[in-house]
Amino acid sequence: MDKLELYKKVLLTEGEDHQINMCIEECSELIQALCKYKRGKPDNVCEEIADCEILFEQMKLLFNQDERVEGWKAFKLDRLAELVGYEEEE
Repeated sequence: MDKLELYKKVLLTEGEDHQINMCIEECSELIQALCKYKRGKPDNVCEEIADCEILFEQMKLLFNQDERVEGWKAFKLDRLAELVGYEEEE
């Protein structure tokens, strides 16, 4: 399956505004699932993570910002590694 083409079709079919709203909704569902998990009620955390990842990919496509997002991720991962004193083994 070509995910990029699928995401383009979804954005074209459903519309940008609808998919932005879906991303907001899925993020809130992930928050709710994580809160339930912390209360000892394992719910559907994995499902909600998957939903969010799919919508995040659509948002990168919609806003044409994949390279910029990847740049921010690299910066934040470096900062996180520094924060916890992580060093790669050779």
